[in-house]
Amino acid sequence: MEIRRNDPRDYRAFAELNIHWIRDLHHVEESDQYMYDHPESYAQNGNSIFALIEEDEVAGVCALKQDEDGEWELTKMAVDSKFQGRGIGKIIMDAVESYARDELGQSRIYLISNTINAAALRLYTRCGWTILFEGPHPKYARADIGMEKIL
Repeated sequence: MEIRRNDPRDYRAFAELNIHWIRDLHHVEESDQYMYDHPESYAQNGNSIFALIEEDEVAGVCALKQDEDGEWELTKMAVDSKFQGRGIGKIIMDAVESYARDELGQSRIYLISNTINAAALRLYTRCGWTILFEGPHPKYARADIGMEKIL
């Protein structure tokens, strides 16, 4: 098992894994299509794409990106269906949290999700994330919950 950060070999898998769950659970928004068409944008300007490599394949991905207010968001986390149930999501999320704390000096990060993503919300809660808000999000149509993690 290996975790890579900002490796161009992983950008297409990052886009494919994320567009897959978005299509399965929601509809593709403009920002999702941009991510799919330009995954490298999630690894620019100090932002990062993390990929967990298992059996020489990208098993899971996640991004950490700075928003317009200078806060850091854990975003676009996905695990390939053939690797689900192995703790891949927790491992990659732990890596992102450690990077935010140890390399970026952050004491807090946040995420935006949807309550329909029950498995993801269970993972976040088990890993110590707490709810910031519930209800409609002003920017993302599908978002109805925000969470934070104190690092």
